[in-house]
Amino acid sequence: MLARLLPVFLFFIAALVSAPATAQEVIRGCATNGRSAWIDAYQAGHIKPIPKSLDVKFVPVHLTLVGDDNGAGYADPLTVLQSFELLNEDFAKINVRFYIDNDIDYLNSTLYYDHDFSTGADLMSNFNRPNTVNSYIVGNPAGACGYYSGRGDGIALGINCISPGERTWSHEVGHFFGLPHTFYGWESKDKISNVDAFDKPAPTTLNFNGRTVEVERVDGSNCEDAADGFCDTAPDYLPERWRCNSLGIYPDSLLDPDSTRFAVSAENIMSYAYDGCVESFSPSQITAMNTNLGGRVGLESRTTPTFTAARAEDVTLLSPAQNETVQFSDSMQLVWNSVPNADFYLVQLHISQNFNGSVFTSFFTSDTSAVVTDILNPNTRYYWRVRPVNRYDVSGSFSDIQRFRNGAYTTATVDPELDAGITISPNPASAQGQLTVRGTGIKSGGELTLQLIDPSGRIIADQPRRRVGDHFTASLPVAGLPAGLYFVRLRLDDRLVTRRIVITP
Repeated sequence: MLARLLPVFLFFIAALVSAPATAQEVIRGCATNGRSAWIDAYQAGHIKPIPKSLDVKFVPVHLTLVGDDNGAGYADPLTVLQSFELLNEDFAKINVRFYIDNDIDYLNSTLYYDHDFSTGADLMSNFNRPNTVNSYIVGNPAGACGYYSGRGDGIALGINCISPGERTWSHEVGHFFGLPHTFYGWESKDKISNVDAFDKPAPTTLNFNGRTVEVERVDGSNCEDAADGFCDTAPDYLPERWRCNSLGIYPDSLLDPDSTRFAVSAENIMSYAYDGCVESFSPSQITAMNTNLGGRVGLESRTTPTFTAARAEDVTLLSPAQNETVQFSDSMQLVWNSVPNADFYLVQLHISQNFNGSVFTSFFTSDTSAVVTDILNPNTRYYWRVRPVNRYDVSGSFSDIQRFRNGAYTTATVDPELDAGITISPNPASAQGQLTVRGTGIKSGGELTLQLIDPSGRIIADQPRRRVGDHFTASLPVAGLPAGLYFVRLRLDDRLVTRRIVITP
């Protein structure tokens, strides 16, 4: 390993160019401490190792995005997908692929959004799904970037620690599969400034969590019994987030108990080096994780799925139509088509066509329509787009951008009382069916005229005029119509109602 091979003089000629700082720079790293009973048994030889599989193992992840009681503060969904892609990139090296199990859940809870360990364990106890890697993205996971809870058997991740390039998720999944920190035992020192190994030899043992932990020597003589117990991970005494230099090492050297000066390598994902420095697990760690996975009955998918990434070019944005001016409302229904291979969709609405800065609203849904309930401004142009996502392959891109104006229709001839008594269903409607129009509590009834109109204003269906009473039911055929936006115009004597209808394939 690098830490065992670098000559001391490299410390004096290395350019101290650090990896880029991240949000984790001001947040404590991983809050997972100690060793599990499983890793103790495994490294004691009581569990037979299972080497890396030649075939890809598919493992489900139950993903929950946590916001506060008001539904604010959620992680950016696009960032979540990018972080999930990086997780799979790291674990592709060990033939494990994670996929998103069922729907992505949203949870409004200030209690869980900013929680301590005890509350986090309650969160997992209440909302975990069986046989999945339960992952919760919250505002503040016990003051850290993330942690794995053995009590809750779940992972909590901080919103500020899952940006592209950050490996917090991979680190915590390493804990999920039994790995301790590479610097195990030194957690007792809390900070690098408390590590007494820079100017004099490190102690031979440390006391941590009621255990006596051997300090690992550079010559590897005690590697099976010291620190994390893996001989192919280099000695690491650094219990705090740290920058690497251009050589991928800590910019200062340490002394082991034998007075051997060494460099701390930054490559291992289970270290506390910044994310721009870490890149991989060691072969022994990989075998341990595969063994742990093999012992988790029901976690691995029993079948090998076939899947294809969903394509943005297959998305058709149906409503609001391009350049449509809609009747003013503080909410808006967005409708698009069902996309092949898409299990859910990432929807974004913004006031900028470049989607720069903070996106007005961004969320996941498994439906092909969604009501944006954020307060929309009148006479304002909005832009929206949809990204289809496959649960096994979350890569992809967004659809073309469509715009609409939240303005005002001329409503002088629209009767509010009649409008309140009319329902039209289903909406969206399939092009293989029909629309049902119902009137309830219509005072005195009248002569009913019912028309279906396309966006160009052409009448494509027209029901004969008939007399109706206070309650009525009527239908309009839509079979064979192209997918898109239409209007139902209902006239009862001199009163008028117009509704937008979306037809899907």
